[in-house]
Amino acid sequence: MFSMVRRAIGPGRLMSPMTRAALITFAWNQRHEVFRWGRSLFDQLIARQDISPARAVRTGMVLFAIASDERFRNAKQLRRVTMTDDVVDLSVDRSWPQTWNLVERVRAVKGVRDVTVNGVPPAPLVEVTAR
Repeated sequence: MFSMVRRAIGPGRLMSPMTRAALITFAWNQRHEVFRWGRSLFDQLIARQDISPARAVRTGMVLFAIASDERFRNAKQLRRVTMTDDVVDLSVDRSWPQTWNLVERVRAVKGVRDVTVNGVPPAPLVEVTAR
């Protein structure tokens, strides 16, 4: 009896082999984004003791803001987004030239008070003018 129910509603019935292959291909092509979301949400929802739905929503808003910009989507230089209270910490490769643009994008998210990069405040860009 149980095997009949399992066959009727099992994973093979819900997704065809073509659909599974398409999902696996999509996940592989977007693996940096998928892993970033996984690491960030795991850190915010599982690893912390003080779990808050508001923090999870804000973290999701920050991740969505990052993913909605083509410059940052699937960027392997951005590894993790961590939120402590209203401060977002970005775990980023220091040599990435898009870091400052990313900081500005994250600062624009509602509910974000400040942004740090690898635990320290980002250094502002200094424009050098020719004399």
